[in-house]
Amino acid sequence: MKKIYEICFGAEPTGKVLALLEIQYQRLIDNGYSEKEARNIMLDNKLNTDDLIYEDSLINTSDDSIYYHNELQIHSKPGYYDPETGKVEKQPYYLEMRYRYTMDDLLEYYYNKLSVPIQFRNTKRDVGAFKHILNDYRFSNMNTVDFVLYIIDYAVANEIKISNPLDLKNWAQQTYEYLESYILCYKPKVVYREELVWTAT
Repeated sequence: MKKIYEICFGAEPTGKVLALLEIQYQRLIDNGYSEKEARNIMLDNKLNTDDLIYEDSLINTSDDSIYYHNELQIHSKPGYYDPETGKVEKQPYYLEMRYRYTMDDLLEYYYNKLSVPIQFRNTKRDVGAFKHILNDYRFSNMNTVDFVLYIIDYAVANEIKISNPLDLKNWAQQTYEYLESYILCYKPKVVYREELVWTAT
């Protein structure tokens, strides 16, 4: 990041500026970009990635939407035990919403979670099926992609075998009833990584 900053502005970044650039870079990685793609995006946009439009994203990138499913959230990593120091190392807590979740991401989640055999994977058909499902449901209290991810989880939890995404609609009502009560009890509190930099001593 230091080198990219120097290319863009011809000067070395300060400590906090460098930390903020690292956050922007890591956020791009967390949203599915490769390291090379992330570096190129930062260079092309003079390090300002806040207003990028992600046309391939299935989720709304233009507002402060809240998502409930882990696939659509970016969490700080859990603490781990360091045997050398004998201490539990903890990362400062943060919770952010993803701003890019593509059809490829959704297909990968569906295939992997439901262990769909290769011979039953038809990308063109499955993309069409998911587009149909996403257009079929509209909610005021949750995002449609959130909802579809939870239907997949419902099928996994109940060991339901599925070979066509359209079959997921058979469990839409049960999933919605669960989510309706879940959303009433749980409201994610977003904490951006930038806040950790500005509050650090």
